[in-house]
Amino acid sequence: MKTATLPNFTVIAHRGGSVARGQNSAAGFLAAVAAGVPALECDVRLTGDGELVLLHDSVVPLPDGGRLVVRHASLPALRVAEPNLLTLEEFLEEFGHRALVNLDLKGSGYERHLARVVERWGHPERVYITSQHAASLRRLAKLLPTAYRGLSHGHAFTRVPRRVAGRSAFPMRSLMAFQLAVTLRLARAQLVALHYRVVTPWLARWLQLQGWLLTSWTVNDPREAIRLVRTGVRAVTSDVPVHLLHALTARQLRPVSSWTWDEIFRQGVPAVG
Repeated sequence: MKTATLPNFTVIAHRGGSVARGQNSAAGFLAAVAAGVPALECDVRLTGDGELVLLHDSVVPLPDGGRLVVRHASLPALRVAEPNLLTLEEFLEEFGHRALVNLDLKGSGYERHLARVVERWGHPERVYITSQHAASLRRLAKLLPTAYRGLSHGHAFTRVPRRVAGRSAFPMRSLMAFQLAVTLRLARAQLVALHYRVVTPWLARWLQLQGWLLTSWTVNDPREAIRLVRTGVRAVTSDVPVHLLHALTARQLRPVSSWTWDEIFRQGVPAVG
């Protein structure tokens, strides 16, 4: 495929893309933005006192060996355990104007609260929401229709040997294609976010023919990123986004920086009114 024929795509910093500075941390997000990363991904959970916070894990360990279960804990208690903890509101206010945003929902049942926070911030067109829960995305299609929604899929492939999840595993991919066809319609999602090992030219083309676009996670090898972009993936989420930016640019594959997700996603996105 010639570079000139490639659709627009971008690079997303996975949890800020900086393990050294802390995942989902202000320092990590700031470093990614300063390096020119076009989009930031973060994990969103609901606390016991009704706050949306940026945490990947459901449990936060304590120095004394105890632990806090996020969905039962208060924001003040969590901040004692995680001093750098950000709320979703803080993240959007500080970084939502500097880069596009990918909110990865770690749970369900707080869709209305999420929609209120995003609407209060005022720029849902800069938000791409991903979730494994079709019901959550379906609710958000009504609550936050101008934000993009992607069904996150392929997690099982992270737990099986690569030889099984490799490109020759056609029966597994055929079954997954059928599951996606059903679940994406139920979710009213415009995109599917797939683990990079799952993505093949056949599956990418099949999804495009059905009217869905594709993003991929978590892509740290530049060779995989180049393969995915040439397959038609519209965004690659990475722990090393700056490294990927340099590698892609060196191959004349230039990620897009945009004020909204439309410039990256608009071609081929199905109507889900």
